[in-house]
Parts: sequence; structure tokens; C-alpha cells
Amino acid sequence: YIDLISHQFVKRQWNHLSLGPSCIRLNQSAIRPRKQQEVLIKKEHKNIDQKVVHHLTSQPNNIPLKSRILKTYSDDLLNYFNHSYFSPLTYKNEIQALEQARTALSIRRKLKKSNLILRVTDKGHNFYIGSAIEFDKKVQKFFQDTNAFVILEENPFNEILDKVIHLLNRLYGKKLILRWQYNKMMPDRTKSELAHLYFNPKTHKDGIPVRPIENTMR
Repeated sequence: YIDLISHQFVKRQWNHLSLGPSCIRLNQSAIRPRKQQEVLIKKEHKNIDQKVVHHLTSQPNNIPLKSRILKTYSDDLLNYFNHSYFSPLTYKNEIQALEQARTALSIRRKLKKSNLILRVTDKGHNFYIGSAIEFDKKVQKFFQDTNAFVILEENPFNEILDKVIHLLNRLYGKKLILRWQYNKMMPDRTKSELAHLYFNPKTHKDGIPVRPIENTMR
């Protein structure tokens, strides 16, 4: 759903938006600066390598941690990533990737300049683009009509996380959980976040009300 009368997009932008939320831009990583590619390779390699090593060194495989096969696998995986990321694109693919990147950037600038929001529609799995001010009014109306949620004045993240860590330490100290269970349940402060609320527009209903979506804590 897009208000094309009030907020006109050029044909190139419209064609890109019409691909929908499931569209994935082509060769996004290939047109990034070299340093960004290297950081991404390092992150992906570490993530996969750690999972494979953990699986192979655990029961029933029990492969020694210093086994040559693990080192060989890690090196081969890194070589694969380097080859995949740094292999040059064909001229056609590079032009297409750059064009899509420029179009996506122009859409983001248009949204920011015109104070618009872009959301995935409820059930329809299409894009909704509308006034950020009007959308906020719909959200406030939802709060007033339902009284289902309370806006927190303070961030309880650190308090909750400290309680979880303290509880896990107590359980492990009393030998009520095993070491692997302790490690598995221990939250990572840098990756955890509180549950938060966002809204998707119901474009299939009159007045386009909003549906609350609660993103749970991780």
C-alpha cells in the first residue's frame, strides 16, 4: 500500500518496491569495500567453524581438538569464503548490483526526507509506505483503545540480565545443572536485547489499523 498521490516515487524506485519484502538484492557483499568484506568473512568463518568444531569434538564423534582434520577444514572453509567474496563479478552483474544499491539508497533518502515509514503489511506480505506522523497516531490510538501495554520509563535490561546470571551461578554452584547447561543458558550481554513492540499495518481493513507484534527477548 503506497500513497502515490502524496508521495510519488520514480519508476525505478517503484519497480524496486514492487518486488516486495522477500526480494534480496543481488551480490550485495561483492560491491562493498574490501575491509567490510574481510570483516564479514572473518565473522562468518568463525561462526561456522566454532559450530563444526563443537559438534565434531563432542560425543559421539570425540575428535581431538588439535586434530589436523579440524585445521584442514578451517583452512578450506576460509579459502572458500575468500574465493566466493573476492571473485570478480561479470560486468553485467556488477552494473545490476550497483544499480539496485543506488535505488535502495534513493528510496531510503526519499523516506527520510518526506518523513515516511516503510512497513510490511499484516497478512498481505506487501509494503506499506505512509506518513510517519499518521502511523504514530494509529499506534497511540491502539494504546488508548486497548490499555494492553505499559510504556517503561526506565530500561530494566541490566537488572534482568544480572538476575539471570546470578540464578545460573547459584544453580551451577549447587550442582543442580551441568557445565554444558550452564554455558548454554548463560546470556551474552552484547547480543541480548529486551522484548520490544512494533506494529504492522492492516491494509486489508478499513482505516488501516495496526497490529502489535511483540519481539521476544533473546
